[in-house]
Amino acid sequence: MNNLVAKYEENYVSYQKLTTQFQSMLSLLLQNQPLHIHSIIGRTKNKASLENKILQANDKYNRLSDITDICGIRVITYYEDEIDKISDFIRSHFSIDEENSVDKRKKLSPDRFGYLSLHLIVNLPLNKFGLGSVASDHTCKIEIQIRSILQHAWAEIEHDLEYKNPAGTSDETRRRFCRLASVLEFADREFKDIRNSIEEKTTVPTLYREYKKEPKSIRSFKLIQPGFFEKLLIQFPNYGWAACASLIFFMFSILINMY
Repeated sequence: MNNLVAKYEENYVSYQKLTTQFQSMLSLLLQNQPLHIHSIIGRTKNKASLENKILQANDKYNRLSDITDICGIRVITYYEDEIDKISDFIRSHFSIDEENSVDKRKKLSPDRFGYLSLHLIVNLPLNKFGLGSVASDHTCKIEIQIRSILQHAWAEIEHDLEYKNPAGTSDETRRRFCRLASVLEFADREFKDIRNSIEEKTTVPTLYREYKKEPKSIRSFKLIQPGFFEKLLIQFPNYGWAACASLIFFMFSILINMY
């Protein structure tokens, strides 16, 4: 352990640089996506945390490259159904270490509630961020945790209380944490459904009302404008079935109004 910690201290500045630069790059990549992201947070594991991780692993780690979460990024989204969308986006831009990546959502049994988060381990070229000082046995890895803002709040509070109780948590306390997790999972779904409901009731009818306000001659002119139908079709997958039906009705109405 002493050798690993010493090597880590020697390269700590490089790890910090990697975390900061990757956080900035990921933020730039995601900012133009149609997603509701609350925050993108970066952190580099401190010495005490690294020592504790190595100690608990019982000689599992022989090299720093075996520890995949030295550099960590958390992507916090408002809605839980956007976790997979963010994951797909990251997978399309980076090489993923599938063996060490884990979807905590799939680890829980159907009748259990608890920590829900998707952890992706990203492989990066060693010299991509000018990390020449990192030992050659280090394959540059970053852990990206993706979760909703409610899942994040639960995980942070649970971790804080666990950390402050070195004697261990009782079964009753763990059960209380699970009950809270079930409530927040329900709340996540409710927020998503409320968002979908609002979008279904406002966005498509608003487009239709604005179009209907125009004189018939203007409507016909709009139909031949580049991108008019494309704009509608791009929005189509973002809504539920009710909105899709409204959009289809809208498009039929446009065709009828041409004549």
